[in-house]
Amino acid sequence: MTKLKAVLFDMDGLLIDSEPLWRKAEIAIFKSVSIELTDADCIKTAGLRIDEVVDYWYQKYPWKDSEGFTKKDIEKKIVAELIQLIVLEGAPMSGVTEILNFFKNLKIPMAIASSSYYNIIHAVIDKLNIHHYFKIIHSAEEEEYGKPHPAIFLTAAKKMGVKNSECLVFEDSFHGIIAGLAAKMKVVAIPDKALYNNIKFDIATIKIKSLSAFNERCLTQLTLT
Repeated sequence: MTKLKAVLFDMDGLLIDSEPLWRKAEIAIFKSVSIELTDADCIKTAGLRIDEVVDYWYQKYPWKDSEGFTKKDIEKKIVAELIQLIVLEGAPMSGVTEILNFFKNLKIPMAIASSSYYNIIHAVIDKLNIHHYFKIIHSAEEEEYGKPHPAIFLTAAKKMGVKNSECLVFEDSFHGIIAGLAAKMKVVAIPDKALYNNIKFDIATIKIKSLSAFNERCLTQLTLT
């Protein structure tokens, strides 16, 4: 690849083990409008922006006006529930400190490019105490379209002052991997353990089992592809 000048990290399910928390929040809040979701249902929308998640389920199971909640109400309730869960239960994914120090020592600037809204991102980086590693924080909240549209990564690269081809993306979700590749960036896929053997994740430039597995050999492999 062109000389690596920036690393863009997704956040949910990559830096923090928040996907179970997202599912818990979504299941609880959607139940208030008589939508009974399972973990498997929630996995279908992993990586999407929360307004898109709410709209997805509204289109399938539109709740009645008598329920008293708009789509925006449900969105806000899920976000509030999630932030509370992050504060109480949030834990880093394996290898977070190691990967951040790896690129810090190489003096390669890093960014978070997440589908989550800014209030969620800040709750996470405060919980994990990792704010100081990142040159910029960018949320799909600012974009017209969320992942799998590449806009979030294109804007992040622009904010970092680098070309798209000079960026490396770390992603756990299929939607995010598509977004990174569509942005013409190299993508490291780190799927959930239960999904690791799903061949659809093989579209990434490389696929590894955890952040802890990324090393100099992986970096060399990326520069040769």
